Amino acid sequence: MKVSIQDVSEITRRVQVELPEEKVNNHLEKAYRRLNRTVKVKGFRPGKVPLAILKRHYADQVKHDVGMELVNETLMAALEQTEIQAVSQSDLDTDPLQEGQPFRYSFLVEVRPEIVVQDYQNIPANRQRLVVTDEEVAAELELRRQTNSYLKTLEESRPIQQGDHAVLDFKTFAEGKPVPGGETKGFHLEVGANRFHPDFETQLLGTSKNESKEIVVPFPADHGNQHLAGKNVTFEVVVKDIKEKVLPELNDDFAKDLGEFDTLDELRTSVRAELERKRKSHIDAEVGQQILEELINRNPFEVPRSMVEQELQRMLDTILYRLSAQNLTLEQAGMDENTFRERNRDIAEREVRKSILLEQIAAQKGFEVSDEELDQGLHKAAEEAKQPYDKVRDFYQKNNLMEPYRRQLLEEKVINFLLDQAEITEVDAPATDPEQEETKREENS
Repeated sequence: MKVSIQDVSEITRRVQVELPEEKVNNHLEKAYRRLNRTVKVKGFRPGKVPLAILKRHYADQVKHDVGMELVNETLMAALEQTEIQAVSQSDLDTDPLQEGQPFRYSFLVEVRPEIVVQDYQNIPANRQRLVVTDEEVAAELELRRQTNSYLKTLEESRPIQQGDHAVLDFKTFAEGKPVPGGETKGFHLEVGANRFHPDFETQLLGTSKNESKEIVVPFPADHGNQHLAGKNVTFEVVVKDIKEKVLPELNDDFAKDLGEFDTLDELRTSVRAELERKRKSHIDAEVGQQILEELINRNPFEVPRSMVEQELQRMLDTILYRLSAQNLTLEQAGMDENTFRERNRDIAEREVRKSILLEQIAAQKGFEVSDEELDQGLHKAAEEAKQPYDKVRDFYQKNNLMEPYRRQLLEEKVINFLLDQAEITEVDAPATDPEQEETKREENS
């Protein structure tokens, strides 16, 4: 077997293969013998059809099948002979197979870019000063207070107010007809949270326990429920109960109830330390991102399309997994697979560039992740997940995640090296919008 390589681009090679005529003839003879055992030709017993007759009727099909057979049998061996580290293979091209002649075919392969990373030292980056304000600590304490609240039926009867939790039975009608699946009992609703329908919640205000009320609200034409979309919908509501949220007092008893603290001051100190840890992690990630963006800009190279497609598929699999955990589909989230790929192609390409650059720096500097470092990483992952170490290790082993995790740790090692080499300038954090901060806290809760 003769194998030659033609450079098509920096990352593309055409591998050309020539198989000797002896191999071609041998495969053709075997193919005709197999055919003779099964083919039915009028006037001849099975297995007794002359070769000339077989060739007259089946030569084209046999040559095609033998050609594919030879490709499948020799392609990987040819690739190994080239010593090319291919990341994909495509565009197979075959010459017509002829008895008594060599058989030639070729195919394209994409390879990892052969680069030497330069200018990775002294990359400038801005680091925000780590500041956690008393107001932020107080807001976090209030969030924990809200999280530990409970609901209690009103001791004294009164109408529904903003913030109350109403327990409702209701029937739903659209254009005077019952809506399929529109009868609900024991429905819990936080009035004023706008998690159902704002007009519905507003009209519920002032209604008392055991009172019936008819509520009419308009639904937009693009509403997800086709039975309600674009219609004035009538709800026949019965208020079964009214509950109010009870918040614990922010004192030493509250701190003790959380299980780890004796005083409110201890809890406040712990909250500040946790916020500082999270803020530092966020700041470090931002600095690392600045450095990686500049590293990419300083080292342009052509990226294999197949690696970008693989990264896009990984991103898609991740989002599909997260959506499935919420019983949602990609279409329900407002896009299809093609839209997702187009929107995220640039992101995927930069991720591939980043990985190639970090891997190459690791090779240039001789960085590796030892088994001991891998084990330390698993211990840290178990601690962060609050899971037993053995359980986390077994999960990584059973799902073939050990080597991907080792590569992740190697990337982190290179990023830390780049951080040590960078020119960091401390800057003040930008002023925050109180409303935006409140929104973030609500989303996190």
